[in-house]
Amino acid sequence: MNYDSNTKILIVLLISIVIILSTSGCLTNQNENTKNNPIKKDIVIGVGNPAYGFYPWHTSYDVCSISINHNIFNSLVSFDDLFRVKAELAESWNNPDNSTWRFRIRKNVKFHNGYDLTAEDVKYSIDIILNNESNVLRDLLISVKETKVIDDYTVDIITHEPYPILLNKLTDIFIVSKKYQEETIKKWPIGTGAYKVVEIFKDDSLILERFDEYWKEIPDVKQATFKFIENSDVRRNAFINGEVDIVEHLEALEYDNLSTIPGINLYLITHPTVTYISFDFRENCSLKGAPDEKNPLSDVRVRKAIYHAINIEEIIKRVFNNSIFAEPASQFLTPLIFGYNPNITRLPYDLNLSRELLNQSGYSDGFDLVLDCVQETSTHTRICKVLDEQISKIINFSLNPLPIGEYYDKICMRNTTCFILGWMAATGDGGEIYDYIIRSVDPEAGIGTFNLGYYSNPEVDRIGEEITYMMDYQERLKLMQEGFEIAMEDVAWIPLLSSKLVYGVVDGISWQPSNNMLILIEDIKLD
Repeated sequence: MNYDSNTKILIVLLISIVIILSTSGCLTNQNENTKNNPIKKDIVIGVGNPAYGFYPWHTSYDVCSISINHNIFNSLVSFDDLFRVKAELAESWNNPDNSTWRFRIRKNVKFHNGYDLTAEDVKYSIDIILNNESNVLRDLLISVKETKVIDDYTVDIITHEPYPILLNKLTDIFIVSKKYQEETIKKWPIGTGAYKVVEIFKDDSLILERFDEYWKEIPDVKQATFKFIENSDVRRNAFINGEVDIVEHLEALEYDNLSTIPGINLYLITHPTVTYISFDFRENCSLKGAPDEKNPLSDVRVRKAIYHAINIEEIIKRVFNNSIFAEPASQFLTPLIFGYNPNITRLPYDLNLSRELLNQSGYSDGFDLVLDCVQETSTHTRICKVLDEQISKIINFSLNPLPIGEYYDKICMRNTTCFILGWMAATGDGGEIYDYIIRSVDPEAGIGTFNLGYYSNPEVDRIGEEITYMMDYQERLKLMQEGFEIAMEDVAWIPLLSSKLVYGVVDGISWQPSNNMLILIEDIKLD
């Protein structure tokens, strides 16, 4: 299946609803038999989705594909666990002017085939994305005007305008060998990463082997197999039966039972995804063949009434059984992401106020509203069922569960009045919320791609435009937070919750899962 860059983001986001998502904690059970076994150098990792190709030929920008590619390739810069930028293939950088980023490239870095890394490879890697309109990563580089090689180990990336978050966008732009790419006829990935590809089994597994000429410290693990196991029950059983050593996205509801099994360590990891509800904001209904009918959701009082009817604490209790697996969300971002506004709080659960707002807006008898959602996806389904019960107390509310493909198609075509989704600010910066979700839809400028209900506020648009080019980080943060307050007062979406990822790791392996969902084999230590 092929995915464009927009579909990729939806995949990332909906995965965040479908699986059970993260503050970090660990529960350990010791297994004496495991301790007495010889130290292993090979590990098996169970993941929920296959990799949709390898860079630069990959067709999807989903979390699993990017995670696996990060083991094979390096970027100029990367994120740490708190989404702070750190050096990778670029050992340093500065700004000769507001539109130029000058990177000093590390020397003595080799590709898996023995070729040396130079600035020409960096320019080539960026140019092949910019020159290919169908490349799934092109949106990340839309601000880039050109790339210039200064010398063998210095390169300038020049943007059309000052662009403060270029570094954030470069974290998933992998560097390939210009010479190899121009001479190869087969799509075999060659990078500078800690691991190189040995065998590829398209629908089942992938085997990576340690690259012993890696430019950083040589990792403990010699060989790692990624096993692609989409069914969560099968993935859990493979972990319990010792078929995999590390497993991602275990069901939170099984946490207590799994924690009693000897030799297993469980981790809850904070994940910067917010699950939310949003609407069609247009004044007249565009659906059901009634274009002249007034749209109740265009009235902010109606949106606030729905917000006040949602008891998020009850949802967390009933869906997750334990509040450690999720926490209420109050805005577009979690505290991990730049732009989070600590002054924004949730509207309280208050059915009386909800009904009063409906009376004020002329809908004392309620109205019909259908929530588009994905069918049969565990956590997502349970959340929707509780929402149905709660919102039905004030209006005639119902669910429209759809197969995941049909759901994507429906909401991407903006053929939806009300929908539920999740968003992970993968760039670590709240500016993407403006660009993708809350600025007015402008297809030519690539703005509002996932503003699926045509939300529009001129002041939010102005702020979104200003923060795009504002280089003063403190002023940018202040302005971004002001815009979020305006959008939340508009109820541009109703934030529901941030849930948590559950990982399992067997004894004998030391590894702390990351908040950015990447599984980097070089970070895994063998006891």
